[in-house]
Amino acid sequence: MQSNIAEALSLRFPPLAINYTWEPPADAAELHPLCSMLLLARAAKGETVAITKGTCGCHGALEGFGLGRSRPEDFPGGRECFLRFLSVGNEGWEQGRAVIQKLTEANAPKILITEFAEGEGFKKTPELVDEWQDEVPDIEPQGSHVVIRPLASLEAGEKPALVTLLVDPDQLSALVVLANYARPGIDNVRIPFCAGCAGIALYPFDEARQARPRAVIGLTDISARFYLRKLLGKNILSFTAPWSLMKEMDGNVSESFLNRFAWKTMMGR
Repeated sequence: MQSNIAEALSLRFPPLAINYTWEPPADAAELHPLCSMLLLARAAKGETVAITKGTCGCHGALEGFGLGRSRPEDFPGGRECFLRFLSVGNEGWEQGRAVIQKLTEANAPKILITEFAEGEGFKKTPELVDEWQDEVPDIEPQGSHVVIRPLASLEAGEKPALVTLLVDPDQLSALVVLANYARPGIDNVRIPFCAGCAGIALYPFDEARQARPRAVIGLTDISARFYLRKLLGKNILSFTAPWSLMKEMDGNVSESFLNRFAWKTMMGR
């Protein structure tokens, strides 16, 4: 399956197809990295990867990839430690220090211990983390695996549920304009506060259920960017759209601004 957008934007990485499946493709890599977003980088380099409950690298990846609800109670130390992990850290209270000691004795990765202790600082207070959790979409998984692979590898007649494009700021600007090109309104693209995996799976899957699905800008998660920086580059963001929207956008390429002076000049054409 070819992409007019990929050609018009001179994408560095191939468009990626994302689907639920009950059985992963035979050639799919099922790894267990510390951050499951490293599998996105493998797909961007041409591999087929599959994420399932058993290969989610961190507590939030199960939910982020739309494979089920993550329970804060299952986080090391329980719900309160989870709320503090995303905000102020766990080194300042007794229960948190006890968990830090256990993680240290278990030879957990240093970065995990450090972030658990200091907190990621993504929300100011544990209470705000708790409120944010209530706003995370709750979707019913349509399979046991989420498979990510190059769009071009799909067979004739296969349709992706979602398509992710890994882009630089100029390319992202073009995609935001193109998503609004043939639709009324000014909010056909959204940027939710979420984990990296949620920005390419959970939130786009949620959008696909809506009457007017929107595209989702992702990789704004600092932790995901930390892990992907050396693999994808420091100026890469994700743009993920349900197939219906991406197909519409792809069909509008030739008549849009992408075939006009300003964009062609920016691209050196």
